[in-house]
Amino acid sequence: MGVRVLGSMGLTLAMLVSACGGSASTGGAGGSPATSAAPTTAAKASCSAKKVTIAVPVAPPNVVHLTPYVADALGYFKDENLTVDLVKFDGGVGSLRASASGAIDLAGTSTEPVVDAIANGADVKIVYSYAPNVDVSFAVAPSIKTLADLKGKKMGVQEPGGFADVMTRLVLKKAGIDPKEVTFVTTTTQGRVQALATGQTDTAVLHPDQIRTAQKQTPTISVLANMWELLSDYQYSVYIVPTQTLTNDPNTTECIIRALMRANRAMYDPASRERILQVGFDQTKEAKDVVSATFDLLLKAKAWPQNEGVPQANIEGTIASEKGFGKITKDLKFADVTDLSIAKKVVDQLGRVKDFPY
Repeated sequence: MGVRVLGSMGLTLAMLVSACGGSASTGGAGGSPATSAAPTTAAKASCSAKKVTIAVPVAPPNVVHLTPYVADALGYFKDENLTVDLVKFDGGVGSLRASASGAIDLAGTSTEPVVDAIANGADVKIVYSYAPNVDVSFAVAPSIKTLADLKGKKMGVQEPGGFADVMTRLVLKKAGIDPKEVTFVTTTTQGRVQALATGQTDTAVLHPDQIRTAQKQTPTISVLANMWELLSDYQYSVYIVPTQTLTNDPNTTECIIRALMRANRAMYDPASRERILQVGFDQTKEAKDVVSATFDLLLKAKAWPQNEGVPQANIEGTIASEKGFGKITKDLKFADVTDLSIAKKVVDQLGRVKDFPY
């Protein structure tokens, strides 16, 4: 459950900088969804031909963010009679705001700004996820060897209240350093690797492929902390919709989630591997060896959900973290921030993947 799946995999710096070998096995618990339970007779909504807009929170995406691009490339949206416009934002806060405005049919974002927004009255619900668990590491410049060395340094973040900002503050809390004793430097999502590599910042919260890329340019960059080792039961990403949408147009949400769930499951299908890697090459703009190695790493880590994708313990852990930081004061419950009724319905339609945690 939660980030412990990644922790037990032993995703260490040594693995991150190791040479790329052959493709990882996709069998067993992290393999092909051939163990799916038989689909039920759950009613399946159909969508008439329409254009929908999905907000994606990272541009260009990292490998972990590929789900909607895979759903598009493999024809899963087309199967639902949907033409999809993937609108790119520089971070989750931007996509959240777009969703809350009603201009987006479904938005991907990190969980923290959603929890904060709902606590402050935003009428949105978490309905699914593209990656439940934290996979990032806290990367640092060569001058930083210990947590204590962070004092007085430049912290690279994308936006106040966003994922990188929260992860950085968690590290500072672990170090016993007041955020006032460091300088927060705002970078673009795309520019955070370059900012660390060139010394514009001393730290960055990076996904595995970004670490590989950064260390190719600056080998002295190292990992000070793996965030899944600092956190317990914590939700990385979610998909959200305005609550009213679930009443007024649940069919569109169902059609979108069904396409996305098929894409998440395709990640574990060896027959889809080469097509998905090509999507990764095209969309991430990263080196092919970086994309391939990262894909294999995330596959072993069970990064992409195959069922509902939003464990209650993860959401409750994120809420507790935000309360601990004083970001929210309201006593939110799992049911206050989620509505997994459609995701559960789609799981019933497609068949549950047995022995998969989310």
